[in-house]
Amino acid sequence: MSTYRGEPVAEIVHLREVDDAGAKHFEGIFTGDWFDEAERTGLLQLKGNIRPDWQTGRMGAKTKRKVERWTEELLANNAVMGNLSVRLDPSSAVYEVERDEDGDYTIKIYEGALDTGVDSQSRITSILMARRNELGTFRGSTTFATRIWIAGEELAARVGSDYNTRGDKVNDTAAKFAYQDNAEKRIARTLLQDSVHLGIDNVEVLKNTVSASSSKLVAFNTLTQAMESYWQGDPVNPAEEAMQAAFLVKFWDGLVGFRREFGRLGKAERQALRGASMAGTALSVHGVIAVANAIYTQGLDPQQVLAPLAEPVYHGGKGLDYFSYENPVWTKIGALVPATDKGGQDRLTLRMSFQTRKAVADELMRRVGLMPEA
Repeated sequence: MSTYRGEPVAEIVHLREVDDAGAKHFEGIFTGDWFDEAERTGLLQLKGNIRPDWQTGRMGAKTKRKVERWTEELLANNAVMGNLSVRLDPSSAVYEVERDEDGDYTIKIYEGALDTGVDSQSRITSILMARRNELGTFRGSTTFATRIWIAGEELAARVGSDYNTRGDKVNDTAAKFAYQDNAEKRIARTLLQDSVHLGIDNVEVLKNTVSASSSKLVAFNTLTQAMESYWQGDPVNPAEEAMQAAFLVKFWDGLVGFRREFGRLGKAERQALRGASMAGTALSVHGVIAVANAIYTQGLDPQQVLAPLAEPVYHGGKGLDYFSYENPVWTKIGALVPATDKGGQDRLTLRMSFQTRKAVADELMRRVGLMPEA
């Protein structure tokens, strides 16, 4: 830090000093209007971030979705943004720090600028997009807790790396079970809670997958993905959500009446099904939600539609359970593919992809007579 004679190009006021990463830094409260003006005037530059998307100047699909989601929430003035970070590089900036009698600090910048070399470029980009959106609903007076890191390249890289790599991200199942941000997820949670065949003791709510040794049917993340992909009820208020959830509870009663694999089973029975039956797999859950949607849309009675799922199929003169791995339809549509296990034995294994989820959904729709004509 050095002192420069002349007028500062910017003064950042009402800051507090904090200790972090073995050095002194500053924190303050900044508004959306402040970020907008700072970026327009060059006081804040969106550069130096360690994420590859920002280094190349092109947002990948994942980053784009994240930024757009934050922007939409900011326009609705209900975004969760957390603490933001900007960086002042002491090796290139000319600035001085003053402390007043109340203990507040002011940073006077004579040369140089703040940047996003530590963190927060995605969130700051969202703030700028919301502030400049022609809809005009974002309140520019919205305040954001922000840290100014006094950090050269080495420290900025260290902090940025720790921010982005330390600690495990909460998995999708745990996050979605804790909070549902759309109607399909909320309906899925109500179905889980209200169905006697499901519940948290039969649906995994802490991990994205079900352990091979577990008796549980499926992970909550699978159920929400199936709902988001195939449920088209499009409820517009809580009453409609409740009505649709009640239908799904009734549907699940009918489903388990014909195929008990979609309900509660003991550990030994569930384990015996894995690797032998499609019933109760994640792929089949996507399929039954597609069937449920068609039944709901057409105003049908599940009891009058689902019976074919319990009827046998015949192949080579042999009667087979419809969901059995031996039913050649599953390999024909690509849901099962040949593989070799560790012992060198050939076996069939599930192929999880968007294409196979749709293929299984279409097949179950065909089986119960609900597949629309081409």
